[in-house]
Amino acid sequence: MVLEAGGAAAQVSGTDPADVAWSFSHLDPAVAETAYDTLGAIRRGCPVARSGELDGFVLVTGYAEIREAARASDRFSACVDGLGAAAVVTGMREAVAPMFETDDDHHHQWRRLLQTFFTPAAAATQAQYVRAVCREVLQELIPHGAADLVGAYVRQVPPLVIGRVLGLAELERAWLSEHVRALYNAETLTEAQQAGRIYADFLRGQIHQRRTHPTGDLLSVMVNAQVDGRTAEDDELVKMTMLMVAAGHLTTADACATALLRLLEDTSLREHITSAPATLEAFVEELVRYDPAVAATGRTVTTETHLGGMPLFPGDRLLLAWGSANRDERVFDDGDHFRLDRDHSGPQHLGWGAGEHRCLGRHLARVELRVMLTELLRALPGLRLQSGATVRRTFGVIRGVAGLPVRWEQQ
Repeated sequence: MVLEAGGAAAQVSGTDPADVAWSFSHLDPAVAETAYDTLGAIRRGCPVARSGELDGFVLVTGYAEIREAARASDRFSACVDGLGAAAVVTGMREAVAPMFETDDDHHHQWRRLLQTFFTPAAAATQAQYVRAVCREVLQELIPHGAADLVGAYVRQVPPLVIGRVLGLAELERAWLSEHVRALYNAETLTEAQQAGRIYADFLRGQIHQRRTHPTGDLLSVMVNAQVDGRTAEDDELVKMTMLMVAAGHLTTADACATALLRLLEDTSLREHITSAPATLEAFVEELVRYDPAVAATGRTVTTETHLGGMPLFPGDRLLLAWGSANRDERVFDDGDHFRLDRDHSGPQHLGWGAGEHRCLGRHLARVELRVMLTELLRALPGLRLQSGATVRRTFGVIRGVAGLPVRWEQQ
């Protein structure tokens, strides 16, 4: 028997979860528009199911099952080939990024070394810089009266901020921003590979500089850290830095684009937030629950085990669909609805992840999103989608918006 849901099909040969195989790929562009309808149907049918796509993996869509997999590093490793966050880094599959792709004590040591740069207090110190960057970008936009906000605004700010957190000088941040955007805007594999090589060479230069002349910044700490009796090798550090920049750039930019789309589509919500800025914090948190920028991350099974009734074996790859967990009807009665007044005293949403790999930069992301939205709404009165504009959602490792063509009133 074959079941279908929003473009995904399942071949069912019995009632055992191991007998359910869904034809689902989070990298299929056709999934984007109906992603949560599709994932919801899969979740209700089988919260842990196999997919034959992408050389085969186990799709995990339920809240309890995702939370268990994320917290059980003794059974599920963050080092996974070809799925999840590491897939956004081109040409670095052989290297293992410290912290991002390690587990248990090795991961904990790295996290302790770096977390001082990502505390709520440290994030708050970046607010003034974020605001200055936003105002500079917006000042150039205002006279035009129209723009694609994804390319012209939301992707301009975050790479400069993460560059500053890393400890790059102002001109180096601008270089990083330009080349990171070139990498992720590449239209062909050849363009991506070329941009990736230039980007990696720049990072190697920064790494070598800090090996001989450490300055106490985040990158210097990463380069010179002694974990398990050794410092990380160049390729490990390049991949780790690329993942850190991607985490600080792609996720924040796409979260901001998703937030702006919601505000553009819901005029009353935008007016409410504009008139009551204090509600912006609740808006950001509900947005991260409802439609998180990190759509999926991977895990590798390291020992024979079970998850949600599914037998698993060493080498099996899991894909954790975080946004699906946040809509699980077994946990959230109205998870498919966006509610600004949502009571967060109940189960914690998983929009920032869970377990030892929970988003290290979440406090900085909250600051960036609040400032970016505040400054844009203040600077561009009468903001609206351009007439006839078609907005295309994206879905994969990251959830976002391909473009936001808008107009505003020129003062």
